[in-house]
Amino acid sequence: MNAQAAPDQGGQQAAGSFSMRFRRFADLVAGLMFALVFIIFNYKIITRYLGHDEAVWADEVSVVLFIWIIFWASSFLVRDKEQITFDLCYRPLPPPMKRAFAIVRLVLVGGIFLWALPGSLDYILFLWRERTPVLGWRLDVIFSCFGMFMIAIVARSAWSLWKLLGPKWRDYL
Repeated sequence: MNAQAAPDQGGQQAAGSFSMRFRRFADLVAGLMFALVFIIFNYKIITRYLGHDEAVWADEVSVVLFIWIIFWASSFLVRDKEQITFDLCYRPLPPPMKRAFAIVRLVLVGGIFLWALPGSLDYILFLWRERTPVLGWRLDVIFSCFGMFMIAIVARSAWSLWKLLGPKWRDYL
């Protein structure tokens, strides 16, 4: 970062720096989880076919890792522009209409996730009573990534809505 930045840009640079560092951290965590899935998968193959032993814990760990990978990446790594969308109707619209569509989408998606958040978090917290069949891990810990995902979607929707309602909204379409 440029040390001689204008005073009003300091906060933006600090936020950008934190954002980039957190994104790198999130990317590293996702990469490590994928590497663990790969290692566990290979271990399971080796123990099954060479050792004639079934590593039943490996299936459970792989499933838990996949759950975490999906919600972790969706929470922190996949940007709105990288989402798969059906935008045949959206693309040819003029920018003011695109803005209106984006605002409606953000209000709907963010609103639905915000509305569902208390019940979902309550159910996740309720899952402390249940455990996985093989390793006995608590399900509230395993599915806490879904609560994190929901909070991230609400926060991302609110932040994007804020940007679209601002004076430089064209930069965010």
